[in-house]
Amino acid sequence: MPATKTSLRLICPGLFGPADCVAGLNAPTPGLDRLLSRADCRETASRDPLETLAGAFSVPSSPELDLPSAPLCLLTQAPDLAGDGCWFHADPVQLHPDRDRLLLFAGPTLAVLPAEAAALTAAFNAHFIDDGLRLAVPRPGAWYLRVNAAPRLRTRPLHAVAGRALDGLLPAGPDARAWNRWQNEAQMLFYQHPVNQERERLGRPTVSGVWTWGGGVLPRVSGGPGLTIADHPLALGLARAAGGRSLGTGEGSRTPLAWAASGAGSPPGEVLIFWDALWWPALTGDCGAWRAALSDLEALAGRLGAELTAGRVRSLVLDDGQRWTFTLTAWGHRRFWRRGGFREPRYFR
Repeated sequence: MPATKTSLRLICPGLFGPADCVAGLNAPTPGLDRLLSRADCRETASRDPLETLAGAFSVPSSPELDLPSAPLCLLTQAPDLAGDGCWFHADPVQLHPDRDRLLLFAGPTLAVLPAEAAALTAAFNAHFIDDGLRLAVPRPGAWYLRVNAAPRLRTRPLHAVAGRALDGLLPAGPDARAWNRWQNEAQMLFYQHPVNQERERLGRPTVSGVWTWGGGVLPRVSGGPGLTIADHPLALGLARAAGGRSLGTGEGSRTPLAWAASGAGSPPGEVLIFWDALWWPALTGDCGAWRAALSDLEALAGRLGAELTAGRVRSLVLDDGQRWTFTLTAWGHRRFWRRGGFREPRYFR
């Protein structure tokens, strides 16, 4: 069978960490070992995984401006809102005092119930109606903030601050003072709210406020892969904005080229897989969840290797989105004399 012109790119944040989870890993990873050891490896400057993902769609990043992640995610989660002005992520967070600093915690462990999200949103919107701020919660774990005019602001994404002290991480820019003022007001509002009083009574983490980031208006996206396989709303939003096809990982990861066999048309020139199941466990140090996600990735790696061996794809790029890029061609996949792979120490310096 002649090789197609299809190339695969797998972006997998959280692949090489946490180091203690890797050190305690007992399950073999022959599929990953084979891909990594036989690939050509390149180390890059530190990158943000979401900006790496956006770059695959030719959306540039800037040190002065946020990547407009929020409106692109809304394009997946609430498309009727996406084009309506300037939006920010407004993720619910818990702020925990630690001596003379505040630590920020967020993510699935906060577990805000739908009724709680609705009550906190209603209180927020009533309080800030004169400020032109509107909180929208299309899903309990996906909170967004609409503002009347785009502020001159640079924020940090939630994954860059979760579990860390807030010193030096607050929004910066000409409008930062006013922005941080209302965020403090929101903290006081939520602190006194009956939802938090009840959560505290039950021993559940309180919702101290919202962390805003990734703001902007919906951008035009002109480039991108022919097929995107992902569950992350930004990846799916980028694919939708670019007019490309997309599948969830449950649909597309078992047989990445299955669309051709199903009569869906000719294989696209490029397939992008954004595999983020390892990311949050890596950030929070949840070794059990990280190892379970790695087991799923190992199964996918074996299938991708089979695609290379069979000549159905031309090349595979495995990118951790942050530091390491591995490029493997169909010919390179035959370099059986190369050994090492996933547990190679240099990846954990």
